[in-house]
Amino acid sequence: IECDDGQVLIDNVDIKDLNKETLRKAISLVNQFPYIFDMSIKENLLLAKPEATDKQIKDAIKKASLEEFVSTLPNGIDTMVGESGIKLSGGQKQRLAIARALLRKSNIIIFDESTSSLDNFAQEEVKKSIEGLKGSSTIVIVAHRLSTIKNADTIFFLDNGKIVDKGTFDELFKRNKTFKTMFLAENI
Repeated sequence: IECDDGQVLIDNVDIKDLNKETLRKAISLVNQFPYIFDMSIKENLLLAKPEATDKQIKDAIKKASLEEFVSTLPNGIDTMVGESGIKLSGGQKQRLAIARALLRKSNIIIFDESTSSLDNFAQEEVKKSIEGLKGSSTIVIVAHRLSTIKNADTIFFLDNGKIVDKGTFDELFKRNKTFKTMFLAENI
């Protein structure tokens, strides 16, 4: 989708000046319901980077907070996950999708409502995985659940598709009544 007004820049380069392949290589997406294929964990990861080494796969699994779970499986990363990842919990699917994004080494990783369907425990694990990415990629988090973005460097608070405020969590909590009310309602 092309923007109607203004520019979208990546490292000061207008994305209109980039070809689709270059742009797609720079961005990974982890959405609310990531698609997991009826393959092993390793094969699902290799879809993101077919030439990945075992060390790179192991590192991605560790950074995505999936290592403990994988270590409990009788076949480890060669365990089949079933159609749509049926043998995995929601949090495990999300962390597998995060590991795929990490393996690609994208400059930009977009998390689109990636914790909205998870219980609180799974959400915390995914949040830890996201926190571990700081400094290695630009992370964009789209979320309704404000606790998901509590540690973000900058939050753009939208209302009806328009940015109405910007700042850290603490700044928005102090000055934006709607933001504060939403957060408090979420955490009752």
